[in-house]
Amino acid sequence: MLCVDYGETPVMLDAPVSGGVLGAETGTLTFMVGGSEEAYLAAKPLFFSMGKNIIYCGGAGNGSVAKICNNLAMAVTMLGVSEAFALGQSLGIAAKTLTKVFNSSSARCWSSDTYNPVPGVMEGVPSSRNYAGGFTSKLMAKDLDLASASAKEVGLKCPLTCQAEEIFTELCNKGRGTDDFSCVFRHYYNGVDEL
Repeated sequence: MLCVDYGETPVMLDAPVSGGVLGAETGTLTFMVGGSEEAYLAAKPLFFSMGKNIIYCGGAGNGSVAKICNNLAMAVTMLGVSEAFALGQSLGIAAKTLTKVFNSSSARCWSSDTYNPVPGVMEGVPSSRNYAGGFTSKLMAKDLDLASASAKEVGLKCPLTCQAEEIFTELCNKGRGTDDFSCVFRHYYNGVDEL
């Protein structure tokens, strides 16, 4: 939440971010802003001092809705990519090879080209640091719980949300709550490091 001194009355905006610690350090965060459009426009220069993508999402609370939906999509894509890598390894194809295939074809996504979950494939990501740093499994489980509750509230069927929430909750129950959520590759799918 951000309180903007807007005339005589302070105005609240919800403005969750995406981009993690690295985005905060480099000033490349994405802000998802909810609240009055006038307050958003007044606060926009402040957001640009901390991030590069400032997206107005609509009325109060919509910034938080956007964050929950973004993290839901991120969780499901990480699960899909991790599952595909683990299957590929089990069938005899290297994760580095699958990464090349994914990143030059229809499976390309952030979980394969920017935040690869297989240790030994990409430098500078949590999987290259034994899943230290990054967005924790505990935070992902929390956001998936919020997404699941929101879906129930509006009567929307969300089977992938429920499955993802179960998987990340299981990781937390196994003591992996402080590991980056990409640890699902190793600690749920039993994927192996790339040598």
